[in-house]
Amino acid sequence: MSQWGPAGQTSNNPWGAPNNPWGRQMPGARVPNRAMMPANAGYPPAVYQPSAGRSSSSHAGKVLIGLLLVPIVLFLLVVIAKAMSSTGDTTTQYTPPPTTTTTTTPPTTTTTTTPPTTTTTTTPTDTTSTGTPTPTDTTTTAPPNPGGYQNANYQVPDPNLNPPDLPMPTTYSEAADWMQSNPFYNSVVPVPVQCEIPNIDPSSASKSDLSTYLNDSVACLMRVWGPALQASGYNASRPSVTLYSGTIQSPCGKMPDENALYCSADQQVYYATNLPDLFPQYAHDPIVPVAVIAHEFGHAIQAQTGILYSESAWQQYYQDTENDTATANELSRRTEMQADCLAGAFVQAVTQSAGLTTKQQGIVQQVFFNIGDDQLTGDPTYDGDHGRGANRRTWLDTGMGASTAGSCNAFADSVASSQVR
Repeated sequence: MSQWGPAGQTSNNPWGAPNNPWGRQMPGARVPNRAMMPANAGYPPAVYQPSAGRSSSSHAGKVLIGLLLVPIVLFLLVVIAKAMSSTGDTTTQYTPPPTTTTTTTPPTTTTTTTPPTTTTTTTPTDTTSTGTPTPTDTTTTAPPNPGGYQNANYQVPDPNLNPPDLPMPTTYSEAADWMQSNPFYNSVVPVPVQCEIPNIDPSSASKSDLSTYLNDSVACLMRVWGPALQASGYNASRPSVTLYSGTIQSPCGKMPDENALYCSADQQVYYATNLPDLFPQYAHDPIVPVAVIAHEFGHAIQAQTGILYSESAWQQYYQDTENDTATANELSRRTEMQADCLAGAFVQAVTQSAGLTTKQQGIVQQVFFNIGDDQLTGDPTYDGDHGRGANRRTWLDTGMGASTAGSCNAFADSVASSQVR
């Protein structure tokens, strides 16, 4: 890893900055949230608007309130005076409660252990030679995991609507380390993992059925990534998926239309029901919304491993302090393409159990290509904050063939800017 800082900038990693405590660049000053693709939806105005001055009516109201308080205060003083005059001794006598002595005799417990009875069934074999039957072991133990699936014993938790706080770095140096050398990168991609994907039509399913379907897909994502997060020393908190129509308000501001988003303020995922309108030719395939949720879950992994807040701090530093929008956008693209890669690793993990066909894998690749900045804008030279379609598909493919999460380290020095354009 290169040395971060003004003297340690390289062509592949130009994100140097002073190794300072956060101060005004504290990442908490801006809650990171990551959408599947760019959106123009703004944030709501501040709720508190300071007044320009005092009006005469407000002043009169305050005077009236003061006049009303005077008789109340006088009344309380009279009551206190009467109470004090009713007894000559103003010393409060404290009487302790009676002492209760409780004698507890522990019950006598007699434990009798009866050894289990073991019944062995023996089947006689050929007795021609000796006339003595030879016992044959007929014990049959069914394999607990006949499919050879990984993480089969992992207990998937319920959605956590009150998750613990996300890890937050304290210095830029620590943030750089979390992005580039995170312990999570050592995790092995488990293949295969048990996950059944019902054959539903997402475009015609009811909102309730689609909500159940997507939340069940998060259970599959937890089975793939939960053990790896825990083994790396992180909390594995399961997010819920909230479906919405149009633009709605959330803890992260307005949810964008035709999009999906992970909000770090409540650590939950949001999915617009009209998102498939962007690629109507694939809207009927059940794998498409699952792949979208897998990308958003990638952001949940980034949040729970400290990568998301670390990247947000550096992105904010370059945007606000250095006025360097190009580098800020590159950091954003690396974050998005890492989530694309993690989504691809999930697809790899569940392909066997979900019965995904080569055609369906191709559909997922095409969807990720279609949501590239250049494809959405129609401008092949557009330099946005999510990445071009070809690169997004490449990172998805990288995940689909990855053996460890480290293959998705889009922040590594070895990853050139052209690979995350």
